Amino acid sequence: MFQFSIFGIQLDALEVVGAVIGLAYLFFEYRASIWTWVFGVLMPIVYVYLFFRNGLYANMSINIYYIVASVYGFVMWRRASGQQSDETTIESCPRRYWLAILLVLALLTAALYLVLSLLHESQYPLLDALSTALSIVMMYMLSRRWYQQWLLCIATEPIMIALGVMTGMYATALMYTVYLVVAIMGFFKWRARYNSQPSH
Repeated sequence: MFQFSIFGIQLDALEVVGAVIGLAYLFFEYRASIWTWVFGVLMPIVYVYLFFRNGLYANMSINIYYIVASVYGFVMWRRASGQQSDETTIESCPRRYWLAILLVLALLTAALYLVLSLLHESQYPLLDALSTALSIVMMYMLSRRWYQQWLLCIATEPIMIALGVMTGMYATALMYTVYLVVAIMGFFKWRARYNSQPSH
């Protein structure tokens, strides 16, 4: 692996490429642009390998899911925009869905933690499981264009920052730090856009 040092911190070139793609993904997600899904396919291709190499197997597996989910999201957003704009309308998650969302999060976390613990492979099984469960549900909410998906993003990023630091993936930790800031901004931006839409 090609590595280089900045301010005494060793960085992996492939990880930096993945982080740059990830920031492009975030930029288009913040703008509610359909282009987010293009980068949503590219980024996980890099991170499948990176997470495998660092023993974060649940996060590795979810990146395979991300590829499929990004194709689905692209199709859903393209239908919603009517192929007339790169940007799409924002929706709100119906209140009746929240209990199911929390239940799915709990069950996914428990199931992933059990599998990772039994395999004795993941370095940090609980954090790996929880961040993966949050990300799975978040991607579904994003595909539905629900602005509350940013709340799950805000909950996920501190875990990913911690995992990045603990595994020496510093470029990834930095990327998720930016994600956390933009997620907070994104929540307010998408909510304001939702409230300002004529159909609301």
